[in-house]
Amino acid sequence: MEITWGLLIVIYLFTAGVSAGAMITSNLTLLLGGKDFERVGRWGALISPFPISFGLGVLLLDLGSPFNFYRLFMTLQVRSPMSYGSWAILFFTLLSVVYLYLWLPQKLQIVGEAKALEQWKRRLAKIIPFLSVGVASYTGLLLNAAARPLWAAPLLPVLFLVSALSTGVAAVIFVSAITPWQRARQGELHLLTKVDALLIALECFILLAMIVMGRLSSLSVAAAFGSMIYGQFAFIFWILIVGLGLLVPFSLEYMELKEKFSVRWTLPVTIGSSFLVLFGGFFVRYIITYAGQLTRWF
Repeated sequence: MEITWGLLIVIYLFTAGVSAGAMITSNLTLLLGGKDFERVGRWGALISPFPISFGLGVLLLDLGSPFNFYRLFMTLQVRSPMSYGSWAILFFTLLSVVYLYLWLPQKLQIVGEAKALEQWKRRLAKIIPFLSVGVASYTGLLLNAAARPLWAAPLLPVLFLVSALSTGVAAVIFVSAITPWQRARQGELHLLTKVDALLIALECFILLAMIVMGRLSSLSVAAAFGSMIYGQFAFIFWILIVGLGLLVPFSLEYMELKEKFSVRWTLPVTIGSSFLVLFGGFFVRYIITYAGQLTRWF
């Protein structure tokens, strides 16, 4: 069967999820953690605009007529996931740039007074999470609307949402751990690691539920999930996603939280586990996109 949505679409789906997850991480740490989690909040804000901007650039390259992308914004079709998703991504990208500006050091903020900018930062932090959830889950809804047995799974948008949150948290952990500038403190990384471990566990549960529901569904849906768990995509699913992308980082994070590593190994383990979460999140989009197109109703 022909592959219509290729690697560029997978990159777009992945980067949109990372940006949405990083944004929610920043918003919640600002609102709930305050000054104690300022470094994490800043890194989430600084990361967020860039993956989705890169993904949108890749998406334009994938279009046959990239200069006609503006047609998506000539109308709003309420019943079309692609239509409201395009608008959500547009507003999210613009607001993420504004939010990034509000987190810049005061000497770089050339417009507005410090107190007013701080108020606007908190206001946006209360609004953007709703938009971020839409961006993170809409791609799953978009696939749901397509006539493919694998994409018909009811939990697919939930999987994409949880995976986006996990990769967003992992991106914040990874960047804030490797940089010598405004590096997150151990307490901040400890909390984010705990959150990510919970998200990984939830993602495993959702994947298991999807597989069980799929295998008990119609013959077409069962065959579609079969291609993932013992067919042509089995290596990607079991090794790259379940193994390297979920179980290994979860084990590393669990041992880190239990303080099983010496101090000199804590930071390398943190960096390695967060990278593996991002690695696995990419291949979740990859396998869903490709396996969905290579299976059909019968």
